[in-house]
Amino acid sequence: MTDSRFLHIYCDESRHTAHRFMVLGGIILDRRSEPYFADAFSQYRDDAKMHSEMKWNKVSRGKLDEYKAFVDLFFANQNRCHFNALVVDTSQIQKRRGDADLGFYKMMYQFLLHSFGSYLASTDRCTITLDNRNVQSYKLSTLHAILNNGLRKKYDFPHYPVTEIKVGDSKEIGLIQLADVLMGAIGYQVNGDDRKPEASEAKRELMGYIVREANLLDFRRSTSRFQKAFSIWHFRFNR
Repeated sequence: MTDSRFLHIYCDESRHTAHRFMVLGGIILDRRSEPYFADAFSQYRDDAKMHSEMKWNKVSRGKLDEYKAFVDLFFANQNRCHFNALVVDTSQIQKRRGDADLGFYKMMYQFLLHSFGSYLASTDRCTITLDNRNVQSYKLSTLHAILNNGLRKKYDFPHYPVTEIKVGDSKEIGLIQLADVLMGAIGYQVNGDDRKPEASEAKRELMGYIVREANLLDFRRSTSRFQKAFSIWHFRFNR
């Protein structure tokens, strides 16, 4: 009999309001790997002298090598954690959903259900931490209940696998910061920012570095459904 696991999922969003394509992204890992990453992040920050929050928006030529070393913490440990991303056309959310916040959480539900549900064995449990969006109009308890029901229906769990959905402060959570940088690279390309005359050379170089490390040609298409370590799903609304 397979031992049950307790998994942690850390999620963030990128370009929710300012760009056409929004990216939701998250990192999943067994909680037994959390101490390893805590030590790895601490060692990295001391060695690189990077003690402030790591964010895609802060990538610069002067810190490019430090950001490459930061994402290497993910690529060197794909046996411990996996990254998934969902790319959504926000114009379609507005047309079909009306309320922007409700539309966002419906997409978060789809992302969590389909991108992470298949990682869970029948006896596993997990907790989900979202970066704080300061949204008061939607209760996480509602997302929690609907997601558990969806997971049980789709994957035939004998129990509710998600024990908690909570918000966290990205300034204090290295795995959310890591997800932010990986998502930022995806959003930079799918929104065409890398092709603009004023494109940041540092961001363009880091984006290309992440593409190569992920063994992809680009971020403009969905990865194979068999791809687990670094996967991208371009969501298509039903007509």
